[in-house]
Amino acid sequence: VTFQICGESQEKVDATESWIKDLILKEHLENTVADEAIESFDETQIAILDDLQRRKQVTIQLENKLSPPQIKISGISRDVYSVSLEVQRMIQQIKSTEEEQSKAELLYNLVEWRYPGRNDSFVAFDKLTNTQLEHAKLFKKPYLNVKINKKNYKVDLNTLKATDDQGKTINLQRVAKDEDMQSIELPKEWTDMQNEHVKLVNLKPSHPEYRTVEKMFRKTCPNFNIEQVISYGV
Repeated sequence: VTFQICGESQEKVDATESWIKDLILKEHLENTVADEAIESFDETQIAILDDLQRRKQVTIQLENKLSPPQIKISGISRDVYSVSLEVQRMIQQIKSTEEEQSKAELLYNLVEWRYPGRNDSFVAFDKLTNTQLEHAKLFKKPYLNVKINKKNYKVDLNTLKATDDQGKTINLQRVAKDEDMQSIELPKEWTDMQNEHVKLVNLKPSHPEYRTVEKMFRKTCPNFNIEQVISYGV
């Protein structure tokens, strides 16, 4: 944008120029969002950032080679605020997805749900569906809708039977993988999971596992501080 200022004197022109610059600076804002989750941004998130930059009066710089990765947003203050909130929302969504995937992976090592395949064989559900089925049974839900080979099925969690839209019924299997682990004596400092299959535990600095992680961390990152150590229980 080019401004052409005309006035009665150079003094008034200079004053007007200064006034315009002040207005621009007051409306201009820069914000940096730094988070490790930015490293997981894929084509979907990049496309959203490009769209935001087109629609809003902002410039967005993705600096994913920094540690932690950063997104720098600059422009009109109101747009910087709204875009920053959208970036935070995307980051939280990625974290939630990664956490769910991690929980699903852990649960899959304990319980495996299966549906009939070919030649009297059974096929394991994908890990997220496996988690949904197990959680539904754990919380005593009577039914759960799932997809099997792109078809809709209603699962009776008491009988382990699944019925499709045409009324055809198949039998499911629920295989517990942790039966051989029941007799293992667990460390005294471990938190009681209270019948949960997956549990996140914030470790205190006095906890033995916290100290183990801290010792390993200090070897390579002596100048950084530990904010939180989380242990996944299965």
